[in-house]
Order: sequence, then C-alpha cells, then structure tokens
Amino acid sequence: MSRRLPSLGGQERPANLAVLMREAFVALNDRVLTGLAEHGHGEVRPAHGAVFQYIDDTGTTVSLLAERAQMTKQAMAELVKHLETHGYVRRVPDPTDRRAKLVVPTERGHDVIAVAQGLVPAIEEEVGKILGADRVRHLRADLEVIRRAIPSEPKVR
Repeated sequence: MSRRLPSLGGQERPANLAVLMREAFVALNDRVLTGLAEHGHGEVRPAHGAVFQYIDDTGTTVSLLAERAQMTKQAMAELVKHLETHGYVRRVPDPTDRRAKLVVPTERGHDVIAVAQGLVPAIEEEVGKILGADRVRHLRADLEVIRRAIPSEPKVR
C-alpha cells in the first residue's frame, strides 16, 4: 500500500484519473527537486513550483501568481516570502500600479528555472524508456487535448 494515497476500508483508495495524473506529476517533480538540491537549491520545496511555474521574467504580482496557481493570496505570499528570504525572488514596485509590487526572479531564481528546464530532457527520456516513445507522443497529445478542451476556470476567492 502506498504511503501517499489514503486508505479506504484498509485498502488503498481507488485512484481516479485526476489522482493518477497528480501522482505521476509528484513522482516526476521529485526528480526535479532532487536535481535542484544537487545544484545547491535545497531550500526549494514542492510548493514553490507554484511560484516558479507561473512567474514572468519581468515580474508578477502575488495576486496574479495566486490566481494562476489557483491558491489564496495569503498562501502565495508565504511561498514568496520564503523564496525572498532565500534569495530566489525580490519584490519591486510595479511601474504600472504604484500600490502594487512585482515578484521578480533574482539571478538565483533564474538559475532554479534553468536547472529545472535542463532536467526536463532526462526526465522525459526516463518516461520514454518506461512507456516507449510512441506512447509518450500520444500521452503528450492527449494531455494537450484535455488541457485545451477543459479550460481551468478562475475561482472566486
């Protein structure tokens, strides 16, 4: 029985399609986190992916990061605070809105993004060895179809 999946009646709860996709993501993301740690970025945790995945090079407000990641502004602010403390991002005034601040990746933050992107080919190769190149092509195409056909609806917070 998996330590990650909850039990139901003493058995591992059946995993629906969304759970299976998330668990596959977690397994692949763990590879990225291990690689980041090996490159000196051990402070980056799984939750910080929500910042790095959705941040623009020119900066992004905490509100927009939260919206993109479908989480509360308060939760996103905590992630940003941790990354700011460890030198991965900084907050700067938003030139288009004097009341707002932009979260901008620092050189260290850009390195995290570069390292993660650099790990992608090896991770995708590993998946290719598991599934075969043809199935990976179909999987990628199927996931893209799902992504386009079922757009994410912004949640009212």
